[in-house]
Amino acid sequence: MLIHNFEKSLQCERNKAEEADNFYRKAFGVTKIIRYNSDSSADMDFQRKDIDVSLTVENRVYHISEKFRETDYGDLYVEIYSKYPHVKGWMHTGSPDVVVYFTPHTVYRIIHRGLKKFCLETLFPQIPENWFFEIHNSRKSIVSKKLILDKKTISINLIQAHNKPTVGSSWETIGISIPFEVLKENGVKIKEYRV
Repeated sequence: MLIHNFEKSLQCERNKAEEADNFYRKAFGVTKIIRYNSDSSADMDFQRKDIDVSLTVENRVYHISEKFRETDYGDLYVEIYSKYPHVKGWMHTGSPDVVVYFTPHTVYRIIHRGLKKFCLETLFPQIPENWFFEIHNSRKSIVSKKLILDKKTISINLIQAHNKPTVGSSWETIGISIPFEVLKENGVKIKEYRV
């Protein structure tokens, strides 16, 4: 069972902010960075839209969703349920321009509009709702599944994190990992940067 310490994970993300900011300046030529991590009411409005930071490049502002992973598995983790079964995840509720996915040696820049369109219109409708019920009831952390998309069989992993906060009640987050190749084959624009 994968126990997820939400507070620890949040602190790890905040600790990586300077590293991420340096990447943005070097890779994108960013001139202004605004982070929404103060837990203020205004910042929480951005967080609910899955926007962690705004970057200004050549007088244009881009809203960014940051994701950090300690290992590059060659896939993107997409949250379907923030709190199963009643609260949808960031793919449903988010509205950034770009998802920036940090791994130890590669940073992936993913255009959110195309990702959201693929997930909500093509991929998610193919996932039987009972798969989420099954992984939730099994208490397992990862279950591999196969789907048919456009007459092609693809492999995905359902991933369930059991969130145990220091204070308050626990909850389960459920999402899927989608291979980058599947995303690219379905028109999702992804650019890779070696770091």
